[in-house]
Amino acid sequence: MAEGHPGADQDAPGPRAVRVGTVRFDRGSLRLDAPPTTPVPPYLSWDERVSAWRTEAVNHLRLKEDAAIYRLHLRDEAASFFSCPPLRPNIPPLRPDQEDALRAWEEAGGRGVIVKPTGTGKTEIALAIIARHRVSALIVSPLRDLMYQWQRRLRQSLGVEAGVLGDGRREIWPITVTTYDSAWIHMKDIGNRFQLIVYDEAHHLPGPALHESALDCLAPMRLGLTATPERADGRDTLLARLIGPEVVRESIIDARDQTLAHYALIHVPIFLAQPEQDEFNRLSRRIRAYVARHRRADQAFDWKRDLAQLSRVDPEAKAILRCYRRRLTITQRSTEKLRVVEDILRLHPAEQCVIFTASSRMALDVSARFLIPALTVHSDKDERNAVLDGFARGTFRGLAACEVLNEGWDAPSVKIGIVLGGEKGTREAVQRLGRLLRRSGDRPARLYEVVVEESPDARRAKRRRRNDAYKSATRLSLGQAHQLDLL
Repeated sequence: MAEGHPGADQDAPGPRAVRVGTVRFDRGSLRLDAPPTTPVPPYLSWDERVSAWRTEAVNHLRLKEDAAIYRLHLRDEAASFFSCPPLRPNIPPLRPDQEDALRAWEEAGGRGVIVKPTGTGKTEIALAIIARHRVSALIVSPLRDLMYQWQRRLRQSLGVEAGVLGDGRREIWPITVTTYDSAWIHMKDIGNRFQLIVYDEAHHLPGPALHESALDCLAPMRLGLTATPERADGRDTLLARLIGPEVVRESIIDARDQTLAHYALIHVPIFLAQPEQDEFNRLSRRIRAYVARHRRADQAFDWKRDLAQLSRVDPEAKAILRCYRRRLTITQRSTEKLRVVEDILRLHPAEQCVIFTASSRMALDVSARFLIPALTVHSDKDERNAVLDGFARGTFRGLAACEVLNEGWDAPSVKIGIVLGGEKGTREAVQRLGRLLRRSGDRPARLYEVVVEESPDARRAKRRRRNDAYKSATRLSLGQAHQLDLL
């Protein structure tokens, strides 16, 4: 496509004849059939292949608004929206904070991101928007399990059966649920069918490829839902263009004791057993010596970036990478962690508990030691559903999980969590805390952090404590927690 064409990127034209152009949706983009000399907004480019102007589908509403400035009369053939199916809403009345969030989104033109903690009812806000505005909707979620969870909620709360796009199914209906990956694959075909698009866990959207689904869609109404919009790569700034501005932000601190349970954090420091510590030290010395030698030769040597590349061709680099992974395993699967888990479970004999691990192997270790089920990335849909249903019924006293329960899992009755490790930073920590904070009466929540001192485990825990949700929490030692239980 040729940019900088004489017709583009001009100021609003003076008095002249009105130009007529036809706008069509064309494989995720907008095609404007108009002469090449037509004054057009600067975000359109001339496409020599089809002798027409082209821009991303996300600019559809913007183009209609700008047409008058450029004296363009548009024949709009781009949108082909589904009609909203008959709905039978069965949604509880929204709380004042939910109503405020919905109103702020509407006042922003029906485009924007709602940032509220896990457990504060973001899903109910989205359902209320569909019910009030009676629009066709595409709901995008990061995981297949969340996709099916949305399908169930739509059936229960709106009385409508939603189509499923993903997991081997291609049901493109007026209300459809899908995953980020499937939306990216199919949006070029369906991007003009839905008036509303909802991005659940919207912090996933700005990913290097996934964001294209928002660019290829011309839905005039856009809603993003997330508790943690910030991204380590800084791409969260794209959310304003892909969805809309941040219209509401509520922190865990704001919601605590209001819509969320009161909570306490218990830091449990441990040390490696002597054989583990000896091996850890030996591996650390070997890694440090390798890195120091390479940095003397090249000061720009980057441990994380260059070692992985060198390991493909250099046997020594490959051995050092194995040392690093073995050292990580030692801290993740420390025998002392299992002993501490036993102590914590004894403190709460009548409570259900979820145990978060950093590796699938550790989740299986916990499962074998305490005879509770474990869910990992390798668990299939049927196993996951059977385990979660049994946990919800109280069949299982505990549940070990590696990564898979960080997002989109509802268990209001669970108020005890144990963190045995995590590699994904502050967002993962806040999401895990959020799993425990859905209010259930006046029961407080407790999150135990079991941390190997004098290891990378301790540094990661220190970074987590910089988050506002951690800094404002009631902090207890394991002994203090035990004394409170006795009282």
